[in-house]
Amino acid sequence: MAPTRPHRQAGPPAAPAPHSGTQHTAPAPASDGAVRRTAPAEASVGAVRHASSVQAPGSVVQHEAPARASDGVAAAPAPDGAVRHVVSAEASDGAAQYAARLAVLLGDVRDPANPYGRAVLWAGGYEDLPAAPAGLPGPGDLPGADRLARALGPLFRRDLALAHAWSIGPLTGAPVPHPVADLLGPAALLAAAGAVLRGVTRIVEGLSRYEAAARQWRPVLAAVFADLLACQSLTDAALRACPAPSRDGAPAPSPYRPDANDGGGELLAAAVGYLVPQLAVELLGDLELVLNECGFDGHTVERRTLARTVRDRALAGAGPAATGAAQARIVRGLNATGGPDRHESTPPPPDRHEITPPLPAPPHGTAAAPGPGIDANANANAEAEAEADADALARIGRRLAAERRALRGAWAVTAGHDLADPAVRALADRQALLVLADRTTAAREAAARAREPFLGSTGWVLLALGRITVRLGLALPARMPDAQPGVWDELARRAAHSADGDLYAARPAW
Repeated sequence: MAPTRPHRQAGPPAAPAPHSGTQHTAPAPASDGAVRRTAPAEASVGAVRHASSVQAPGSVVQHEAPARASDGVAAAPAPDGAVRHVVSAEASDGAAQYAARLAVLLGDVRDPANPYGRAVLWAGGYEDLPAAPAGLPGPGDLPGADRLARALGPLFRRDLALAHAWSIGPLTGAPVPHPVADLLGPAALLAAAGAVLRGVTRIVEGLSRYEAAARQWRPVLAAVFADLLACQSLTDAALRACPAPSRDGAPAPSPYRPDANDGGGELLAAAVGYLVPQLAVELLGDLELVLNECGFDGHTVERRTLARTVRDRALAGAGPAATGAAQARIVRGLNATGGPDRHESTPPPPDRHEITPPLPAPPHGTAAAPGPGIDANANANAEAEAEADADALARIGRRLAAERRALRGAWAVTAGHDLADPAVRALADRQALLVLADRTTAAREAAARAREPFLGSTGWVLLALGRITVRLGLALPARMPDAQPGVWDELARRAAHSADGDLYAARPAW
């Protein structure tokens, strides 16, 4: 445990100033590296422009908003030169366009006069939440549920109660609930947890520069990062398989029917509703421990943000009733399909599984080129590490495959399959974990086909599958490589550039 340190105090947020309906002004003065803001009423996709910066030599940056300091922690070093990037959305789906516009509509979270800012939201209760602005994306605006979740990302990261009031609640409470309603809650919880992880990572990385004790939390945050990537892999797969409602609003046919060919979408959705909220709350507990041990008490902005996320988790489907209902859906699905065999034959994610392209490499000449001998040694070491990682991934895959066969046999000899039976609930829990492992592996394979350097590598998936194996109560294979340093390096790099710890490494505007 880290030595006792003086607590970092942070007073309550400033009282909100009366809202006049005019453009909000960010607390920091504008400069060449600052974000140019557009008044919420005038926001449009074409007007969303951000200035980005290129880091010091040898580092890389993606796009959107510049790196900034979290409360009480210094930002990354000032760049040697500035390069402007316009927020460009993927023309193929429009999700990033909606997300960029929504980020501008929400405004700066630190602005005390912003009705959607931290000060106003924290000062009121659920009944005081502001009304949704015009132009909030809905299911009819985007062709797929996964794209809708990406478009709503800024809202999910801002506040879970606001996300429920504006998007999740209306879809759930409709006369015929939209099929995506049950999946947006877990997606919002993962986005909120990722935002907390980004802030905690910046804190630990900043403290690690002069306090060696803070470095003990790097493996913890790397494990949280890997778990979040795994949970999002599962959630994205369920969102992609989410059926669209029919024109008359009637529910879509059950994917448990033998003629349904949706890749087991109902089983994926049930696994998301049961497993993701539980894991997200567990990871938030780990982040709270790290903040507490780093000296950030309950009055700091970071702890208050985390506490609000934990408080509102039930609005995102993390309550006992929601997870119990999802577990019952897993059992009903296994009964309808005759056991866990059906999911083994489901196809891998489609090729349109969207992975953010790799971050651009630093400009040529910014670092000294290694000599021939050094370059050859580095390549040999990299090849040896890749071979060891691939071997470890194969060994852990065989262990999970053996567990899947054992689960099939246990389900076949279990009588009744009644949810009241603790043995049946335990089998449903193991089935959800195996589905999570399947989708995690599939996401890594899709990223490898896209030649994405981090998500296509074996480091994060080894760490994620290892934690799933432990949760199943299985022993890890011998001589497993330590993947945590590489995963931490990626997480710290993203946090330094204010990029999210998700599959897309998106950079929020605020």
